[in-house]
Amino acid sequence: MDNEDIENLVNGINCLENFRKKTGINALDNYGYRELLQIIEMRQILPSIEKVPGRRGVDAKASNDGYHNIEFKSSGFNKTPTIKNWQSAMFDMSKVTSIKKLYDYEGFGHSLFKGGEAMPVASYWIGKEFIKSLHPLFDKKVEEYKLLKESKSSLREAIYISLAEVLEYVKKENIIFFKNGNIVDYKEFDV
Repeated sequence: MDNEDIENLVNGINCLENFRKKTGINALDNYGYRELLQIIEMRQILPSIEKVPGRRGVDAKASNDGYHNIEFKSSGFNKTPTIKNWQSAMFDMSKVTSIKKLYDYEGFGHSLFKGGEAMPVASYWIGKEFIKSLHPLFDKKVEEYKLLKESKSSLREAIYISLAEVLEYVKKENIIFFKNGNIVDYKEFDV
């Protein structure tokens, strides 16, 4: 690192600290910056959406749009995203309330981030009209998780849900897809 690199690092950290002081949101903690960037994208459909500070509980709310419990997942991804190769969303199951939380979501989004790019390269969103359609998938994944946990073959206390699995429960037409920050037809990824 040269002096310019050090100066850029210090300036960047100072900017993020000022952001934290103003908003109460630590953008570096637990990929908080990813959720903030997902929210920018989501304002196209939920104008009142805001990040909820903290690392536990609700990720975002859009109270004026009728949402009080929005969950966002994100993954690093350096391929061209398609429905078939979309990285699975990981849901932590290590807490006593983890399973219940799955069923409390009013909306769910999952974004893919390419290294070196700020905005998600691809995202999908399932709104409150269709989120309960995922409950049978949650049931299936929780049961699989419990069986793995009993056999002690699970390395991580988590369940993983792929977009292909989501599409077994929610029609493509009922999911909002984004590509490079813009709403697109699902056909962009159906290759």
